[in-house]
Amino acid sequence: MLKPRLTKYMVMMLVVMLSISNVGLAAAAEKELSKIVVSKNEMSLEVGESGAVTVTGVYSDNTSANVTISTTWSSNNPSIATAYNGSITAKEEGTATLTASYKGLIQDVQVKVTKKVKALSKDVQSLDLRMGETKDIELTATYSDNTTNAAASTTAAWTTSDEKVATVVNGKVTGQSAGTALITAKLGSQSVTVEVNVEVVKRVDVDKKQVNLLLNKSESVVLTATYPDGTTKDVTNLAEWTSSNEKVADVLKGKITGYSGGSAKITGKYGTKSVSVDVDVDLTSKLSADKQNVFFRLSGTKTTNVVVTASYPNSSDVNVTDQAVWTSSNEKVATVFKGQITAVSTGSATIKAVYNDKMVEIAVDVDTARYLDIKDVNDKLAMSVTGENRTKKLTVNAEYIDASTEDVTSKATWASSNADVVFVSSGGELIAYKSGTATITAAYGGKTVKFTVSVDVADKYEMDKKKAAVAVGGTTTAKVLAMYGETSKDVSENADWSSSSEKIAEVDSKGVITGVATGKATITAKIEGKTLTLLVEVGMASGLEADVNFVVLSAKETQTVILTGTDSDGNTKDVTADATWKSSNARVADVKKGVITGNSSGKANITAEYGSQKITIQVEVDVISRIEASEPAISLKSGDSFDLKVTATLSDGSERDITDKAEWKTSSYKVAQVNKGKVKALNSGKAKITAKYGSKSVTIALDVDTLKYLQTDKVTLTMKTGDKAAVKATATYMDGSEADVSKPALWTSSRIATATVKDGVIQATGKGKATITVSYAGVKTKITVVVEAK
Repeated sequence: MLKPRLTKYMVMMLVVMLSISNVGLAAAAEKELSKIVVSKNEMSLEVGESGAVTVTGVYSDNTSANVTISTTWSSNNPSIATAYNGSITAKEEGTATLTASYKGLIQDVQVKVTKKVKALSKDVQSLDLRMGETKDIELTATYSDNTTNAAASTTAAWTTSDEKVATVVNGKVTGQSAGTALITAKLGSQSVTVEVNVEVVKRVDVDKKQVNLLLNKSESVVLTATYPDGTTKDVTNLAEWTSSNEKVADVLKGKITGYSGGSAKITGKYGTKSVSVDVDVDLTSKLSADKQNVFFRLSGTKTTNVVVTASYPNSSDVNVTDQAVWTSSNEKVATVFKGQITAVSTGSATIKAVYNDKMVEIAVDVDTARYLDIKDVNDKLAMSVTGENRTKKLTVNAEYIDASTEDVTSKATWASSNADVVFVSSGGELIAYKSGTATITAAYGGKTVKFTVSVDVADKYEMDKKKAAVAVGGTTTAKVLAMYGETSKDVSENADWSSSSEKIAEVDSKGVITGVATGKATITAKIEGKTLTLLVEVGMASGLEADVNFVVLSAKETQTVILTGTDSDGNTKDVTADATWKSSNARVADVKKGVITGNSSGKANITAEYGSQKITIQVEVDVISRIEASEPAISLKSGDSFDLKVTATLSDGSERDITDKAEWKTSSYKVAQVNKGKVKALNSGKAKITAKYGSKSVTIALDVDTLKYLQTDKVTLTMKTGDKAAVKATATYMDGSEADVSKPALWTSSRIATATVKDGVIQATGKGKATITVSYAGVKTKITVVVEAK
């Protein structure tokens, strides 16, 4: 009795010892943790926001694993920020150090918590700069506790849409080159934009409208830019120059060179403005005048002399002023005699000189302004019936063709389209009387300039943003801005606010929006008969992913796509059924709750939208790279059938049997028929069988009853009148097989008065000689028949 117990006890001890040994071996084999790494060492959050940090363990064998959930977190200041499972929550303004600890190793994350920015405003709507000029954009931040920071420019994040046009540092914008850029400032979840125009000119002028050149000769023109403030600048070297015909004439920094005979138009562009010069290149001669523009004041010298010169390639220039034929387009303004131009009265005229079929033109202006500019006013002016903006003193400058300018404020004729709203004096002084609009016109020297004045009337109303996002229970503020020329005013309290769905988002009388439940709502503000809208998303996803981005289907085949949404806390959710699904081409493929169904051959984009996020899946239905037939060519006998198979290779490399889906055709229905790949031979001959699917097709060559030769068992016959003789016709095919074709063959007689034939039976009808011909499948053979008298 003791021996069995002892044996059982020893076995149990052995099992325990082996188990302990295995545990020791497993512990010895366990890899050692080298270090832990956090995904972010620093983080900036607003009060109430959350951020995610992952912790990765790196082991001695260079492998790694996500150990975020197993990590222990602590904060040196829990009232400011705390962490749990890698999710950091900001509680109040300040700084805190969060420590991640895992298996004795630690890593710190420095967290800076700032007050939540609920609104961000700018001091300018747009900026106009010259190259190298700098201007500041001042930002004011309004926080959730209603405190403000008027120096938010230094803490905001600034970006520019085009660094070649304008750069920005802490709100200081510098113009770099001509063009337009959009400056964006972001602070917390709020952002504002300012349009910056660099080197925006009112116009550009060229000193010569027409240039006549000899072959391989050059002449320079000067391009002058005039800015809205009336100042000018030589931009010849800065402008963008182009030629309508570089083979005739080309241009580099205003220097025009003729290369071959003909005409071309040279264009100089600076900023958004451009001007053209007509160029004529002559192989033999050219005509030029020493003046292309002449300006007179009737109160001064009324005559001037213009010298016209004819130039030739192989000789010196010749003064042809006296020999040229001179004419004036308006002799009431200016006359001309042998190059001497005389001013007669105010206006404009064109003087022409013609010599040897060449012509040159001189523009003449007598006391006529080329342009009128009202200083500090563009197209619109905002005024008010109260305060300093009730009156405005304007100055009108006239610019003449010689580039001289003159203050003609007192000489101009002023008019107001609505004097009850705005009155204008003869000296250019505006006085606003009541709300409304009026058009002010100033005329002088044949030119007029006009602009619109708005009195206590906003040019337009607009929202300070196009779209807003808010958490459930969170708030954001929308503003209605009244635009008065270059300035704006917050008139949010004057607007009537409403929400399309108060179950999603509520809005108070001041434009403060509160998120109620997940979803979308449209916030509407009505003011002065205008309706402004703002799309608000409450608690929507911050990220969206599909399990596949490319789907290949056959017609009637389906595939389900799984859509995953990620919220602002990093949590994921299957949103396949909740998303909005659309197909760019339902004829090719349609979709319902993530299930994509192929309908017909083609390509389509399936779009899934959830919250403010959107994702696109490319779908190809029966889009094939090639199709192939099971046989490139077949040979059949009449009455035989053959089954062909067609395979399509799709865009992803997979293959499909499309025999039943393909469109089948035969080039000759007399030779063969085809239906879903089954070919039936009917008569001898050749045909092409074609299978088409989508945009691809394949052709199979078909031979029916292709013979090697045709033989008869008799080649000569001697018969008596009235006798009959049977002849057998045998067809030998290309495969070596034989067949009696006496009945299907065609039999003919060269002389039926001597012999007739049917299905190989020859009957002698009269004395003489005849040739019997038998034809089958394109092959012929002959029998000679001699009929003797009976």
